[in-house]
Amino acid sequence: MTEVERWAVFERAVDGPQAVEFRHESGEGAYVESFADADRQLLRFMPSLEGSWHYTLADEVHTLTCTPATTRGPVRRDGTGLRWADGTPYHPLTTTWFGSADNWSEACRALAASPFNRVRLRAHPSLLNRLDAQVQDLLAIDVGAEILIPVDEPAFIRVLVNRLAAYRNVTWCLDTADDVRTLPELIAECDSSRHLISVHAAADPGMPWLTHLSVPLENLRGVSALRRDYAMPVHVDACGYEGNGSTPETSLTGQEMLTRIWEGTVRGAHVAHGEWYVDGDGGPWSGGGARPTGVVAQRLRLLREVLDELPDGVEPIDDYRDAPTLAVPGSYYLQYLGEHRFPERTFSLPDGTYQVEVLDVWNHSVRRTHETVSDTLTVRLPGTQYQAIQIRRTT
Repeated sequence: MTEVERWAVFERAVDGPQAVEFRHESGEGAYVESFADADRQLLRFMPSLEGSWHYTLADEVHTLTCTPATTRGPVRRDGTGLRWADGTPYHPLTTTWFGSADNWSEACRALAASPFNRVRLRAHPSLLNRLDAQVQDLLAIDVGAEILIPVDEPAFIRVLVNRLAAYRNVTWCLDTADDVRTLPELIAECDSSRHLISVHAAADPGMPWLTHLSVPLENLRGVSALRRDYAMPVHVDACGYEGNGSTPETSLTGQEMLTRIWEGTVRGAHVAHGEWYVDGDGGPWSGGGARPTGVVAQRLRLLREVLDELPDGVEPIDDYRDAPTLAVPGSYYLQYLGEHRFPERTFSLPDGTYQVEVLDVWNHSVRRTHETVSDTLTVRLPGTQYQAIQIRRTT
């Protein structure tokens, strides 16, 4: 009898290509196909339920015992938001790293020390061993891996998904595909772990099998309309790159990159960071550099702290139309002011006591006060750009 933790990886070698059904004692089943790894065939499976699983190989029934989890599991869609499989809200802060193996060790150490908990990687048909090792490295530091699939070949997609789907930290994103219906369906068919699936810049975001939108977007105000029109999670996987590249999208200032990420986040999206300094350590970070060398990655630590403390149920609200606002009405508010230099902001709040924080997003500073409110609260501001206000009810 073999034991494996819930949402961990069960792996074994098999004789020749196999399609195996895993059946839980409750009756729930999952089909898994083997894949070629060098001169052998491997079978991988991520059990989603505790208890006994049974599967058959060469007419012999085997038992796999799934023990309690010590992790939060994979990520699932929850309406317009995301949650870990254990029900905990999930707020990704993503960066883009499309590189080779040359700088991966240094880049992985940089990710472990960064505010990012998710990274976009690109799949290549000839480099699946390397991608497999990278996903395992990210799993060890509790960082998610969005796999961008640039190849419209069903055979490659089948091998890729069969190989990586047992890792709980994986999500899928097809690069703009010619066949935007069959290929997502193929991923869903092969992925017994039911990871998130999207298509970059899909012309029909409402197609079956897609769990969220993956969109390129420079004007982050558009997030609000996307959430309203499609009622699903929005990932802005390309909003530009901080850097000194030779194209408009790779030469954003730090201020512009940072404000795009904050703007989109407070409008309810998950916005990916990118960096493209041609003289960076090992080349541009998002092109496979050794570490981020720009200013935005460090300044995003404040956003990471805010995301980690967001209350359950927070959603964008339209009460303050001149500034994006996330809220649990009556108890929590987060408002981002971007390039505006307001001297003050007034909020209508239930009577009570509140902790008020003025966040200087660019300079990474926090001014904290406690206020007793009767009907309205006016928050004084320094009159500079890139300010946010966070309000928590304490009584």
